[in-house]
Amino acid sequence: MSRLVSLARGGFVLLASCGGAHLESSRGFDSGWQNDSGRSIALLEQRLRGLPLAPNARVVVGVTETGLAGARLDGASHWTHQGRVASPPMIAGKLVIVAEGDQILALDASSGARAWSIGNRGLALVGAANDGVNSALVLANPHKSLFLAVSDTGATLGSAQTSIALGTPAARGGIAFVPWSNQYVSALDMQSGDEVARLLTREEVSQALNIGGKLYFGQRGLLRFDEQVRFASTNQANHVSLPKLDLPGKPDWLDNGSLTPTSQPNARSKIRVYAAPTVASDGALTLGGGTIVASYFRVLFGLGANSGALLWVRSMPADIVGGAAAASGFVLCDANGRVWSLASNGADSASLQLGAKITLCSADTGALSVANAAPPAPLAVQITQALEDLEPDMAEAERYLIAQLGKLEDPIVTKTLIDLSSSPRIPPDLRSETRRLLGLRKNGTEYMLTALGRHYDFVSGVLLPPPVGPLADALAASNETRAAPLLAQHLNDPANSAEDVAHAARALVKLATPSEYDDLRTFFALYRATADDEALVAAVISCAEALLRVGGVAARAVVERAAQDAMTQNDVRRELPKLLTQTSADTETPPASGAPRPNAGKASATQ
Repeated sequence: MSRLVSLARGGFVLLASCGGAHLESSRGFDSGWQNDSGRSIALLEQRLRGLPLAPNARVVVGVTETGLAGARLDGASHWTHQGRVASPPMIAGKLVIVAEGDQILALDASSGARAWSIGNRGLALVGAANDGVNSALVLANPHKSLFLAVSDTGATLGSAQTSIALGTPAARGGIAFVPWSNQYVSALDMQSGDEVARLLTREEVSQALNIGGKLYFGQRGLLRFDEQVRFASTNQANHVSLPKLDLPGKPDWLDNGSLTPTSQPNARSKIRVYAAPTVASDGALTLGGGTIVASYFRVLFGLGANSGALLWVRSMPADIVGGAAAASGFVLCDANGRVWSLASNGADSASLQLGAKITLCSADTGALSVANAAPPAPLAVQITQALEDLEPDMAEAERYLIAQLGKLEDPIVTKTLIDLSSSPRIPPDLRSETRRLLGLRKNGTEYMLTALGRHYDFVSGVLLPPPVGPLADALAASNETRAAPLLAQHLNDPANSAEDVAHAARALVKLATPSEYDDLRTFFALYRATADDEALVAAVISCAEALLRVGGVAARAVVERAAQDAMTQNDVRRELPKLLTQTSADTETPPASGAPRPNAGKASATQ
């Protein structure tokens, strides 16, 4: 049975168990290890607790066509590096570590100056970390993984090799923390490569991270390396995770740290969640500023860290290709090489330029808090603006934003839904959804009435009629009688679909006044014999019902003659007697001013 050995520097014995006198480095990832109930990792945490925090560089580094471009987040320095990089830039403490050709290269994070380089031993770079002095690397191919510690001069220190896939490491106080097998984190002495402690988790863990100088382990969620870490095997460690999210592209927060990352851009690098754990004033582990951000190409969604509810949205000038969450706020890079510092509310705080277009970006914010900025416009206005900016190939983002619009009560939402449902650039399925949501609106009446005043007009450039059907439903539900003359005019507009006309006619059953008598009578006369589909039949029947309600004796004569006429469409003719029975002849409502006083001859003539 393996044993956990003492720290190489300090002579502090963590744990001893039965077995050999020394743990061979090749057995540092022994799956036969017996659970020690967190004793070894607790002793290690206690030993490291008083040491200085692992440093963060507070820099941003992008991959360009010719190599790398970097800058300090305060703008105090900019640098470039020429070379064909084979991995994303990995910001490890004061270094930027990257694979280049057959070398692993370390650059000073602030200046870009070469710090050291070593051969990659035929392996790809999986992850890198630095404790302020020495660096921890994980290298791999499909058959093996290598942990390798490197001094600040580039000399190789301890190492450990295994056939198990190792994850992204972190480092502190001469100890490297290396995840593996989705449940363990081995603490390896960087001088010898020996395992000195082990953490057992009950959730997926492939990344060890230095965030704000503190260490965290996980993948779908993160647990903190603190005095509670010993209870990870019983799910009692300090832990934070994202709320349930249903976002375009289904973005991940943390990648699988055991997979070899590539310097080649892909869609997943543009579809990400950015979040950083912080400790609240009450000691609870939370996500910084109460806000997380998700990117979908050039759209950013600000979300509640606990609820997942949409708080803000922005469309950016170019695709977001990387970045990091700060303790409060976010630092994000776009493909044009601009670095955006955004406050928790999504407003601009500051920006800088890397000086070149980039395909990937890494940022290290440390415990940085992005300065507060002026609150942006209301969410409904933000969504409206984002939808106006999006191209037709961003249908997934449009679908999400339209769904979010439907949840808001702001009257401007009604206008946006009207515009979208009449826009030829919106895919047909999304136009259908905007129409559905519009039919449920309970405010924005003035926008609805204005829209109904429009009609298809090729000459003036109105290429789609307004969404008459859902507007009719919404206005009828609110009993808005001002809509009656507008809806009546749309009955006889050939640009409207039969479905829209059916909804308009149904609304007029409730909203029509005697002033709409002529439009109702005209539609009924034109279509009661020629209705050739289900929607038109329904429209004719609704029109007859509205006529009987507002047209008095004259309307009744029109409907009676149609019910007796063999030319009347069969489905219509079957329904008319029922309407006549339901409507008493002695409840006459005078027709509109200018309509003929009813008599049998005139009623007959209208048909």
